[in-house]
Amino acid sequence: MVNKKILVIGAGSQSKHNPSIKGIGTCLIERLSREKQLSILFTYCNSEKGASQLVKRVTLSNPSCEISCLRFNSLRYEKDWSVLDSKLSQFGTPYIFVYNAGVRFYKEELSKDERKETMKVNYHCPIFLIKKIANKMAAAYGRGKIIITSSILAGKHHPFLEEYCSSKGLLKRYVQEHEDYWKNKGIEILVVYPNVTRTPMTEERLDFYRGLVKEGKLQKISSSEEIAESIAKLCFNSL
Repeated sequence: MVNKKILVIGAGSQSKHNPSIKGIGTCLIERLSREKQLSILFTYCNSEKGASQLVKRVTLSNPSCEISCLRFNSLRYEKDWSVLDSKLSQFGTPYIFVYNAGVRFYKEELSKDERKETMKVNYHCPIFLIKKIANKMAAAYGRGKIIITSSILAGKHHPFLEEYCSSKGLLKRYVQEHEDYWKNKGIEILVVYPNVTRTPMTEERLDFYRGLVKEGKLQKISSSEEIAESIAKLCFNSL
């Protein structure tokens, strides 16, 4: 079929200090845009400028690529869903949905609000969207694919990321426990577990991670491009 549709939640981020450091979602959009017959819709939260620049880069490099974006706040997912749902009514039901949003705090002791934010963005929001979008996929096509990025492995290398790992661990458990339920509806849900990756989210701790590599406690620091390529391969398996 022509112009298969892909929805990516969480893209557009790029380091303010080093333009070569991009988020996984940003690199994924750039990678997907090189393919033919794809329509891409992605969301951003705080990186409006980065999202706008991403759309411009993609449009210049591949004018035939249909791409658009909108703001979606995973903290306000229930309220913002109406805006996203309205956009999807114009864009169409995606064949593939990638949830790439996430939040982490490098603090020994998180506040109550920070714990709630971590759980909302990393656990409650993706489950909410899985249910909404998977049911749309099942009704429209009788099949679909959902890919979730979860850096739980990277979190295990840092002493202050217990809350982050817990929230991602709960999401992993949800996927495992509901795999058969969604499979019966024709929906495949996959989770990608990047290890430590060079992104705007981790750049302030790169020296810490480089130290782990020198000590032999960490094999390497991956690039966002590498992770994006792995996700893209999973996407293309169904196209």
